[in-house]
Amino acid sequence: MRFRKDRQVAPTAADLLRPLLYGDRSVDEWPPPGTGADGEPWTSFVRARELQRSGDEHAAVEIWKDIAAQPTTESRNVLQAWHFLRAAGVRPAPESASYVLAAIAEISVKSGHDLLVAYRDGGVRYLNQSGKVGIVEGIADLAFTEAARAWLAVADELASTVGVWDQPQLPPLPSGDSRIMMLTPEGPRFGQGPDSLLRTDAGAAAFLSAATNVLIAVTRLPRDDAANG
Repeated sequence: MRFRKDRQVAPTAADLLRPLLYGDRSVDEWPPPGTGADGEPWTSFVRARELQRSGDEHAAVEIWKDIAAQPTTESRNVLQAWHFLRAAGVRPAPESASYVLAAIAEISVKSGHDLLVAYRDGGVRYLNQSGKVGIVEGIADLAFTEAARAWLAVADELASTVGVWDQPQLPPLPSGDSRIMMLTPEGPRFGQGPDSLLRTDAGAAAFLSAATNVLIAVTRLPRDDAANG
């Protein structure tokens, strides 16, 4: 009798990118291993990690605070800095706690989910349930820019009414359910449930409608502006 070995399915581009979207990697995972990241803020993240390992968490905290405070820091890196700061017991000021650094929609489609994220710095990531990804950075297209800003404005309003998730892992997202999420200095704020039910809630419906407008704007960008994976 012959035994067949199950073939391991290679991870898709979406599988590889998804864990890096939320700004919640561990200190050992940021910068991501093997990326060859250098310059700032990577040098500062590495220095803070070394200081924390040596027992000088106070000095590490000061570095993370500086990263988060720099106006030119990429949104994902601000989220990472706040992730480390919260773990060290530091909390954001009340006036900035619910400031949305990224809006995320995970939409039920067929047997999976499409994921769309817009960052405050203007970047957008689209992960199709097929495993393909679209990445948009530094685009001056007016329709795209206005759609992304409108989505973040809806997210800002919704974030003030949604509590912070304080668990280390997000709950599973069953087939047929969708999730809306706002990433803030205080932590992620989200709601999820059956897609049809979410769309009967005024806040969630406005969020999903604004996300759809961003996706439409992304699909209309010239191919060179929306890199595909």
